[in-house]
Amino acid sequence: MLCKDLKVVNLNITEDNYQYKALFRLCTDESCMDIDMENLSDNTLLEEIKKTFFLEDSIEEIKNIITEKVMEASKIESRIVEGKNCCDETKDKKVQRDIDSLSTS
Repeated sequence: MLCKDLKVVNLNITEDNYQYKALFRLCTDESCMDIDMENLSDNTLLEEIKKTFFLEDSIEEIKNIITEKVMEASKIESRIVEGKNCCDETKDKKVQRDIDSLSTS
């Protein structure tokens, strides 16, 4: 199997005082493995990933491909914006009041 065939799911990125932590799950149809992005530079973990998913890629390629997949998944997650445009109506009312106050002067 090739590393590009793995799926990165359940990506969870948190930030505490500018320290970021990324947890995610690598999956195939047969198995899954929970990964902490901080540990991705550990060759032992990369070897374990290679053995678990029977990957043909080199350790360095596995690290690079997984990093790219996490970055791509983070772009998708960041597009989901809860509360988007929640305060536009309030801003519009204020602008309209300002315009009305200028009109009556």
